[in-house]
Amino acid sequence: MDRVMLTALGEPGRTTILRHARLIDGTGAPPRMTEVALRDSVIVAVGEDLSGDSFLDCAGMTLMPGLIDAHAHLIYSGFRSLDEIDRQSLETATINGVLNAAKVLSAGYTTIRDVGTIGNVAATIRDAIEAGKIPGPRVVASGPIICPTAGLGDTVPPHWTRAHGLGVLVDGPEAIRAEVRRQIRNRVDNIKLAASGVEVGPYAWTWMTTFSETEIRTAVEEAHRWGRTVAVHAQSYDSVKFALRAGVDTIEHGTRMDEEAIALFAKSDTLLVPTLSTLFSVLELGAKLNLPAKQREEMAVNEPLWLASFANARAAGIPIAAGADLGNRYPHGSNAREIALLVRCGMSPMEALRAATAVAARALRRADRIGVVEAGKQADLLLFDGDPLTDIESLQDHSRIALVVKGGYAVEGRLQAN
Repeated sequence: MDRVMLTALGEPGRTTILRHARLIDGTGAPPRMTEVALRDSVIVAVGEDLSGDSFLDCAGMTLMPGLIDAHAHLIYSGFRSLDEIDRQSLETATINGVLNAAKVLSAGYTTIRDVGTIGNVAATIRDAIEAGKIPGPRVVASGPIICPTAGLGDTVPPHWTRAHGLGVLVDGPEAIRAEVRRQIRNRVDNIKLAASGVEVGPYAWTWMTTFSETEIRTAVEEAHRWGRTVAVHAQSYDSVKFALRAGVDTIEHGTRMDEEAIALFAKSDTLLVPTLSTLFSVLELGAKLNLPAKQREEMAVNEPLWLASFANARAAGIPIAAGADLGNRYPHGSNAREIALLVRCGMSPMEALRAATAVAARALRRADRIGVVEAGKQADLLLFDGDPLTDIESLQDHSRIALVVKGGYAVEGRLQAN
């Protein structure tokens, strides 16, 4: 899709006013009726009686920041196991990623962080979207997940070889340093490590820690030196603590966290991305989809640990960002289910919306650009025909999405400026 085919709310250099909007601005402040002014790709004012060149009547609908998913895998497309993910060709992975990016955008998500791909698919899709060639959200791109031998990304029998996969197998600090540099050369925005096992992996269980603290620290030092963020898959007790002491940017899943881990978290600048959809999708769909026995059995064991860790993190005031980790069981486009699950597990609706806007922007280290509706931020907006504060489940109803604005362009929805 060429950029010229997208509908701008106002001509370049002209100001469009969104009137009669019930604004949930992402800060946690109560909703208020107000106006929002957009010019080019930026929010230029929020207030009353704003003047402009064109106007859009929001008719009292809810206006929010464009939603953000901090844990996505665009190449996921209904696979039952990590082995099935790795069996797709690079070409198929790219096609899946392109199709799924459009689904995510149509669900009101204007930014995602892809935290693991095959080859360099995530960065390629990011660049194609930015060039206006295909529809999709802003993408914060990672490369393949950096894993140790026998860890999360080791999916094939020992006597097999593979050309590519969701994980790249690397052992030892210096080998990890070299892989981080290789991914930086491939223009990634984020480095993803797997420091523990995973329910669906053939060799390591979630309670097993698969990277040493030294290995994690080396990756973090190298990535940060190059200005990249680091996300760590951490489901074991020690993997969380190793990652926190190493100074990672986000902990993904956080299935097992004891008092020491919570205390380390509270003193750090790290954010938690609990991916509750990972847990509940297996619990709810495991039998129907005939998921592997190891995955279903281990997830049943992990359920109380996961929910307790989430509750303890929230009670300690640890910042929690929404990230759905979906596409294999819950489909792409149902990302807002994660927001509803955050509420089911104890958050207020306003907390959950902030987890998918302002807090998620912090997790991506882009809070200066997105996540809040205020002057100076990028014009990424969602206009919703309903009240998610009283019915958080309604965010999953795409028929209620009146307008999705990304960078000042109306990319989804039915409303037009006059």
